[in-house]
Amino acid sequence: MIGSRVARRYAQALLELAAEQGQLEAWGAELERLARMVSSPDLMTRLTSPELPDQQRLEAMTLIASRLELSFPLRSFAVVVARHGRIAQMQAIAQAYQDLLDRRLGRARAAVTFAAQPTDADVNAVVEGLELLSGKKIIASVKVDPALIGGVVAELEGRTYDASLATRLNNLERQLSR
Repeated sequence: MIGSRVARRYAQALLELAAEQGQLEAWGAELERLARMVSSPDLMTRLTSPELPDQQRLEAMTLIASRLELSFPLRSFAVVVARHGRIAQMQAIAQAYQDLLDRRLGRARAAVTFAAQPTDADVNAVVEGLELLSGKKIIASVKVDPALIGGVVAELEGRTYDASLATRLNNLERQLSR
């Protein structure tokens, strides 16, 4: 809980600065790249080790940000995060930034799982339905799970919309066994 509040505060500060600079999406993408890099298990272990002197930790974050070719503000942000001992929260900060950005731009992310590889028309139909339901622009991540047998399952903002054949068959079986 505390970690998520801290991550949200860092994300909010960066988002406000990005908005002032007109760099909301660009800085979000850079933050995601940085978070992915430092979240690798080996690197995270080294960067958060109490045996690593603070100065070397700062130098390491500066080098990582430089090699990723991050903009100056994101390089500075990486060093601030390291200076305050929050490297372990970098992935949470990136996620909080994305959540705040989505909310600001009136969008939502949905995980859409099909039983078979969908056509673009199938994906668009589900996305349009979710947009009508939520009143937001939907960014869908598409997966395939043959265990669904047929149909689709969509997860949006903590809700699951299940139109899969597997669920329908399970419900039918339950009703018949009564």
